[in-house]
Amino acid sequence: MKTRIITAIWAGAIFLGLLYLGGIPFLAFMAILTVIGYTELVKMRQLSFSSIPVLLFGIGTLLPFVPVYEMTRDQTITLGLSPLAWGMLIILVGLFWNVFSKNVFTFDDVAFLLLTSLYVGVGFASFAFIRLLDNGLTLSLLIILLIWFTDSGAYFVGKRFGKTKLWPAISPNKTIEGAAGGILLALLLGLVFEAINPTLGYAEVVLLALIVAVVGQLGDLVQSAYKRHYGVKDAGNLLPGHGGILDRFDSMLIVFTVLITLGIFS
Repeated sequence: MKTRIITAIWAGAIFLGLLYLGGIPFLAFMAILTVIGYTELVKMRQLSFSSIPVLLFGIGTLLPFVPVYEMTRDQTITLGLSPLAWGMLIILVGLFWNVFSKNVFTFDDVAFLLLTSLYVGVGFASFAFIRLLDNGLTLSLLIILLIWFTDSGAYFVGKRFGKTKLWPAISPNKTIEGAAGGILLALLLGLVFEAINPTLGYAEVVLLALIVAVVGQLGDLVQSAYKRHYGVKDAGNLLPGHGGILDRFDSMLIVFTVLITLGIFS
């Protein structure tokens, strides 16, 4: 417990400090977390980091940050080709490597690296995009608080009243009552936040709270599913007592991706 608390203090200070600072420092921080998250999943799959496709897809995880930088800084990064074109070239190299390696590096490995690069790359880049908006600090704090309150509500309500298992094959301890409690607490937090610091409007904040609470819990289940599939307890060990980067950002990755995909803040 002592290790967990100490880690929470220093890691939280770094995260919140850079979140407050915003700009290029936060964009760079998100890029670093992207690479770390990518390595955590590659380790689960037990792929070699000396493999050319693994290295190329690792670089590819950073491609979503190019349009984020361009849109928020009103500058153009010259790469010769568009990020999408570079991404397609990386996919093709992965497919060709399947042939050159005589199926030592398989089609499934290519698909895994593609999905991994999108999962972590788009997730962290979406977070960076929202933070770099004009009111990005307020929006980011609201979304993060909604996620945290959802987790807390689900835990405490589930522990006290939980009887009906939500998805025992994936996460045996989660309950339907806990999930509902998490959603209700997120709605309450959203309304209180809007009353204290008017940001979106009450109808909009209720919609945001519902999306974040539901999608955030799904994001948590997504991580539980792939960790169970690969037989690991934690995604990594970078954060003593807390696991890896993906263990801390599992809900955020999916939530920010969905918010950007739906065009909530575009």
